[in-house]
Amino acid sequence: MIAEFFKTTFTILWVIGLVVFLFYFLTTVIFRLISYPLDRQKFAGNSINQRNSSDFIYYIIIPCYNEEAIIKRTLTHALAFAKVEVVVVDDASRDNSLAEINQIHNPHLHVLKRQEPEAHTGKGDVLNFGLNFIIKDSQIKGFDKNKVIVGVIDADAQLASNAITCLNNYFTNPEAVITQMRVKMYPNFKSLLQVFQDVEFFSVNNMAQIMRMYTKTVGLSGNGQFFRLGAILNKIGDHPWGDALLDDYEMTIRLMLVGITVDYMAESYVYQEALISVKKFIIQRSRWVQGDLDCLKYLPNLIKDKSLTKTQKLGIYYFLAQPWLAIIADISLIILSLFTGVVVGQNVGEVSGVELTLILFLALTISCLCGILELVIYQRDLHHFKEKSPRFGKMIVIIGIVSYIYVILFFSLLIAFKRWFTHKNSWVKTEHGKGS
Repeated sequence: MIAEFFKTTFTILWVIGLVVFLFYFLTTVIFRLISYPLDRQKFAGNSINQRNSSDFIYYIIIPCYNEEAIIKRTLTHALAFAKVEVVVVDDASRDNSLAEINQIHNPHLHVLKRQEPEAHTGKGDVLNFGLNFIIKDSQIKGFDKNKVIVGVIDADAQLASNAITCLNNYFTNPEAVITQMRVKMYPNFKSLLQVFQDVEFFSVNNMAQIMRMYTKTVGLSGNGQFFRLGAILNKIGDHPWGDALLDDYEMTIRLMLVGITVDYMAESYVYQEALISVKKFIIQRSRWVQGDLDCLKYLPNLIKDKSLTKTQKLGIYYFLAQPWLAIIADISLIILSLFTGVVVGQNVGEVSGVELTLILFLALTISCLCGILELVIYQRDLHHFKEKSPRFGKMIVIIGIVSYIYVILFFSLLIAFKRWFTHKNSWVKTEHGKGS
């Protein structure tokens, strides 16, 4: 009786998690395949305005901590754009990052240095530090705050060649405040894990952001966010980033609470490195999950807020609930798999080898349907942007990885919940320079 009770309970929990996931996934696919192609002009940078203004001044903040392997490349690419001021903030690096930065001599490069003990307090503080410089520098130079556009890219990032053109298209609209660019991995893949990350960011996350554009719940992704300085200063002040480990989504919530929704740019993107190490991948994702949990502190304000629509609140609630839904579903699946294994072991003699093979094949095929659909969309996305496609053999294996990545991510969930419950908020930084 006890075994049946547990089996029933975990089955119900797993079904709830599965239904929620499938509903969200299928909804994003529908918006990607139907709504977006019919309504492209709603997306940031897609509408070419006849009054397109090119007199914007762009400041791009690049946080830097121990980035000697890639920081020079990143700065060189960013400085190649016209009318761009690059603000690199060194957070008391302990390697040769500063030496690499100092090799670049360009009047549009501004090097800021944080010193210990004020340094190493989180990415949000680094970005706010850079923004304070931009505010002062733009005032000294007499720039109109509404013509100053502030962007954030990571130390391993590179903007696509059409980025500034799309941003000019977007910010020509005086009501445009902030947009998040699409994100893509550098295409020189060395491992299947890197291909998976490109599928995830370039296509799966893109589908989610497209749906969020219609529901006005687009989330910032950190890398590739751009905003109009005047609007942000007027609404949330000169320290828009908070101290959550997921600083980008924390800023998203803070913006929504003051009536600003983020737009999404799907036709231009920013490259970043894909991780090559499974261990570092797990650590990175654990930080993101913990950052999601950190944002729960805004839940009371979100519940009481009268300006957000029900759809917007539902979108935020779903995002904040993801770690809980995921860990409950994973634990339930593990326990149900153990129950199934025991039952199969007890009745193995009653099932023929052919029947068992067919059952396993059917279960595997059904479980891979989402992976197959995501891969088809990924191939279409690569073709649209004339991006290099991984070899066919890798793509077939990726179907399984996409479908069963939760096995790896379960460890990220465990780490994140443990750190969150024990109030360990140290920032485990992603190492760059190994994946490309």
